[in-house]
Amino acid sequence: MTLIYSHRTMPLWLGIVLLCALNVAHANTSTPLSDYFKDTWSTHEGLPHNSINAIAQTSDGYIWFATWEGVARYNGRDFRFYERSDKTGILDSGIRTLVSDSDNGLWIAGVRGGITYRQGNLWQPQSAAASMVNNVLKDSSGDLWIAVEGLGVFHRPKPSIENVATEEVWVLQNISAYRLLEDSKGRIWATTEEGLYHLNGQDKQDILTKFNLPKLHVYSILETHDKRLLVATERGAFILEDNRASIVHPSLAGEAISALMEDDENNLWLGTIKNGLIKISNSHIERLNTHSGLPNNRVLSILQDFEGSIWIGTNGGLVRLRKAPFTTWTKSRNLVGDYVRSVIDIDSDTVLVGSSEGLSLIHNNIARNARANNSAPVSVLSFAKQHDGGIWVGTYLNGLMLWKDQQLIPQFDHGNGLPSDEVRSILEDSHGNLWIGTTNGLVQRNAAGQQQIFTRNNGLPDNYIMALAEDDRGQIWVGTGVGVAKLTSNGFEIVPINNLEEAEYAFGFWMEEGYVWIATDRGLIRYNQQDGQLGLVGRRSGLPIDKLFQVVYDGTNGLWLTSNRGIWRVDYHEAHAVADGRQNEIAFEHYSESDGLASAQANGGSNPAAVAMDNGKLWFATSKGVAMIDSSTISQKNTTRLPLTIESILADGFELSANQQNILPAGTNRVVFNYAGLGYIMSSRIEYRTRLVGFEDNWASRGKNTIAEYTNLAPGKYKFLVSARYPYSDWNNADQVYEFTILPHFWQRLEVQIGLALLVLIILAGSIKWRVQRLQKSELKLKALVEKQTYALRQQSEDFQRQANEDKLTGLPNRRAFDKWLSDKFIQAKQQQTPLALVIMDIDHFKKINDHYSHLIGDKAIKALAKQLKLLADHQIHAARWGGEEFTLMIKDMNDADVAAYCENIRHCIETYDYSDIAADLTMTVSMGVAFAHQVESYQDLLRLADQALYRAKEQGRNRVEIWQ
Repeated sequence: MTLIYSHRTMPLWLGIVLLCALNVAHANTSTPLSDYFKDTWSTHEGLPHNSINAIAQTSDGYIWFATWEGVARYNGRDFRFYERSDKTGILDSGIRTLVSDSDNGLWIAGVRGGITYRQGNLWQPQSAAASMVNNVLKDSSGDLWIAVEGLGVFHRPKPSIENVATEEVWVLQNISAYRLLEDSKGRIWATTEEGLYHLNGQDKQDILTKFNLPKLHVYSILETHDKRLLVATERGAFILEDNRASIVHPSLAGEAISALMEDDENNLWLGTIKNGLIKISNSHIERLNTHSGLPNNRVLSILQDFEGSIWIGTNGGLVRLRKAPFTTWTKSRNLVGDYVRSVIDIDSDTVLVGSSEGLSLIHNNIARNARANNSAPVSVLSFAKQHDGGIWVGTYLNGLMLWKDQQLIPQFDHGNGLPSDEVRSILEDSHGNLWIGTTNGLVQRNAAGQQQIFTRNNGLPDNYIMALAEDDRGQIWVGTGVGVAKLTSNGFEIVPINNLEEAEYAFGFWMEEGYVWIATDRGLIRYNQQDGQLGLVGRRSGLPIDKLFQVVYDGTNGLWLTSNRGIWRVDYHEAHAVADGRQNEIAFEHYSESDGLASAQANGGSNPAAVAMDNGKLWFATSKGVAMIDSSTISQKNTTRLPLTIESILADGFELSANQQNILPAGTNRVVFNYAGLGYIMSSRIEYRTRLVGFEDNWASRGKNTIAEYTNLAPGKYKFLVSARYPYSDWNNADQVYEFTILPHFWQRLEVQIGLALLVLIILAGSIKWRVQRLQKSELKLKALVEKQTYALRQQSEDFQRQANEDKLTGLPNRRAFDKWLSDKFIQAKQQQTPLALVIMDIDHFKKINDHYSHLIGDKAIKALAKQLKLLADHQIHAARWGGEEFTLMIKDMNDADVAAYCENIRHCIETYDYSDIAADLTMTVSMGVAFAHQVESYQDLLRLADQALYRAKEQGRNRVEIWQ
């Protein structure tokens, strides 16, 4: 493992993420437990055992877990296990303790007294203790203290020139010792089953009696930021100072506390033996147990990592508490109802939330019922601001109401003029007109109370009104289930959004000067007010989803889009460029449950389902609560480097040491680098790029891929560089990371090549002289011979050329020919921006055909399939035999959907083809993997994606077409 960068301070990116989820009613308010996002792991997610006895983080960024089945190292994506072996020095897989140091080292100890020290990639086994080791401490002098189950604590002085042998001095005997601590005064403390001991003091007696405490089991000890000692006992946690003990919190009297940790905000975290986790902040106590997401109520270990996340090890698995970008309010946080349909801002600190169960008010991040009385619940659909104060409220069954002074007052319903009681959108325009969108028409009420109803008969595309907005020209825009209309001086004018991939549903609008943005069932549509042109930002430009419900602008160049599959952020300027046709694809950030949303399903069909406030906060209605994100912090650039490591290097399958230069033998064909950015808050979003100096002039983007593979490298010297970043951050530009040399073959050496060249020149000169003499003697005879030989050579060359590019059995082009095609056509497709697809096809269970019928029948079956593929070949389709039972197709100038349909048709034809002339009852099916040139930057990656898609097709049952996603 090569350490590329390591930093023990909290990264700026994390600070950004943490700010997003903070309750900001007061600047010094600690984040409540309910605002943390919980991630859990168990044996189902890769842990070797569910009991997490200890947690540590080494300075290179890795997080380590001690279990009864070995040590697990985590890099943000997967676990690597270290078990009993001579190399590691681990005597038994049961690991009890992990202790990291500032030198990127880790002490590991546990069952059978095994003790080992790991620094970088080097393991340094230590002399074993006589029984299970519960804790290890290396003090400021370099001496080692070891707490042993049932035996006490012994001390090993730091080795010196005078004292080479390992000397063990027992300072505490015949007692179980659990934890060791050196405090800021240099005092060594041990917690035991019979109290607390000062090991390097004069009196080796339990000191709890000096604090008027009885003899207690003391499980853990901590020195707080203000230099006070905190001890965890079977009857509570106590602060020891000035010869007196005070309980940390009155509610903890009698509570068995097993673990202690103080975070960087000076909050105390306490693990209990049977009641879960406790957090204490400014005397305020919160609990986390199995009812609120903890896998088990017995807490064994607690750690805060470099990014500020809290890791909790229990008897039933691992939990991480992290501050996610989104904060969500649900019924558990006093929201009236979870199924939220609309949200609107009242002021910079307050929003009104409408759900299927009524109205909620969130003020300074505290939710409550928005109605002063406990009236019958009202199912809320939509909101709009009233110019005179108050909020218009559209309902599902009660028509239009007005919320004012914490009262919900009925206004209009089906009984007094509305065509329907279901009000999905409301607008009070700049002229004082009130527009009410129902499921059976649009209502306009002017300031004098006069009412007019508009329907399809008046030029609307449909009666089902879902969205209303007023643009900068005073025109009213209407979104329906069948299209969009705008009200001009000449009446309603249809906006032809269906011209863009047959869009119909218009769920929401965002207005800016000169433009109207429309969230539809085919993506985000932009209308240009100046020329009436429509532009689409959708699947063809890279968005992986069609149906969008709302679009809001955050004020910092971000457009936020809601959908059934989460919330998406795209760059405002890129969206304009795509809509103008100046850019083909758009980058996006996707947010879902892992980012703090209680549900990724954002609601739509009524308005406003999302709102952007002037302070940068964005609020979204979802099927499980209302979610908020502070967009002003998300878009800030992170300048802090990520810790980055090369985890393994393979040369032709053999692992190389990442800590030294390597000289690889001649003929080395394949070099593979595995690397990881050690960030845990958003590990799945870390982006990578690599460069192999000596092979590449520029950086190669790897996206989120953590593997770089190079094949057929020429002999020479190389330097591998890798760089990582979080989204919206600067690249961690790596220095020289790994150097290696590939030796040349004997004939590739320069001196050998020069000698061979001279020899060839001498032979050639002699041959020319001899040939000239022969030609002068028999010119006529030689001309005939030359003509004959020339003809024979031409025939032979043509035969060789055909054999080199044609499969002998099937007559199809072979892999060599197809590789040349693919390379040329891939470059051409990229330059001309034309579609190109690669299909790898494999005959399902072909071995069974050979085994059941014979290899001769198998060959005939392959030829029959090749015959079918030959019929497809033309200027657009190129077929080849890839090898064995694998075939390939290269499809040009066909869009993704047509390629999928085309491949499905081929698969069906092969499945239903009559092979009875080859063998009775013979049937064949194929599995196909498809990838597209626009998904990759090189044809090698195109081959790899198609091959992976084929592998998925086989995994999912064969006889299918799998499109790489």
